Amino acid sequence: MKKFFAYLGKAVDLLEKACMTGSVLSVISMMLLVTADVTGRKFFRHPIPGSVEINEEYLMVTLVYLAMSYVYVQGGHVRVTLFRRFLPPSFLRAIDPCLNALGLLLFALIAFYGWQKALKAWRFGETTSCILGYPLAPAYFLLTLGAALLCVRIAESVLRPGKIKWEEH
Repeated sequence: MKKFFAYLGKAVDLLEKACMTGSVLSVISMMLLVTADVTGRKFFRHPIPGSVEINEEYLMVTLVYLAMSYVYVQGGHVRVTLFRRFLPPSFLRAIDPCLNALGLLLFALIAFYGWQKALKAWRFGETTSCILGYPLAPAYFLLTLGAALLCVRIAESVLRPGKIKWEEH
């Protein structure tokens, strides 16, 4: 059983690295697309059709959702820590798993409904309303993948509390 979890952990790590690579490629693509669009608009009076929509509906989704689990593991998500230093450590040890469980529930709902939306968009051939009319189902699938991977990491942090190193200020 221990070997199974070791392999599972390596598979999740590999998937997370692939997602992070996709997120980084999304940032680079956004930079190139916006630069080309602005250059075309200002110098040649010909913007790239649908560039804003591609940035909004694909590249931003990829950037945010595929990076969420990696950022979580690094302890980089925003946390409200204003009152933490005034609370006793025993209370924090009790409340942190509860807060993580709430986060897990929230992102499990996002993953579940994202999956349903992706399947519906795939079945009905849902496309964007811009001039290009590209399909939206892949963006919903990316959202679902990112939220599901974050759920795995949150569950891991609930089961193994020392895994995530949060900075306390």
